[in-house]
Amino acid sequence: MDLETSRAKMMAQVDAARLSALAKAFAWTLEVDSLTAYVEMRPRRLPDRLYLLRVCFDDFPERAPSYSFVDRVSRQPVESAWPPNVMHSDNGICTPGTREFHERLHKNDAQYPWDHEKYTFLSTLTEIHRLTERGIGG
Repeated sequence: MDLETSRAKMMAQVDAARLSALAKAFAWTLEVDSLTAYVEMRPRRLPDRLYLLRVCFDDFPERAPSYSFVDRVSRQPVESAWPPNVMHSDNGICTPGTREFHERLHKNDAQYPWDHEKYTFLSTLTEIHRLTERGIGG
């Protein structure tokens, strides 16, 4: 997939998430840098905690985006940037819609083939937000 097509398809997904009622309800802040989206997430039960989710859309929609929590300042992946109980033992987020789920954690699971129309950016963000809240006791 060429860069322009991937970016256009990524922006359609990001814009749909930005305009959603969930983005307002959960107070997500979304920022885009080339083929990467950054999403600030605050658990509702602990609004003083802020996490930064990095979503890399390279090869989208051929491949699922890659999701990981990163340090809010350096934007580099570090274990301390993750909400409690969200990181899978294989250093990924175990939910459909993430590259880590489809290509590593459930690679040979025919029940969950990658489908960009089924596993949208918004639906994946919603599930990750739910995992974040559950992980901190939400």
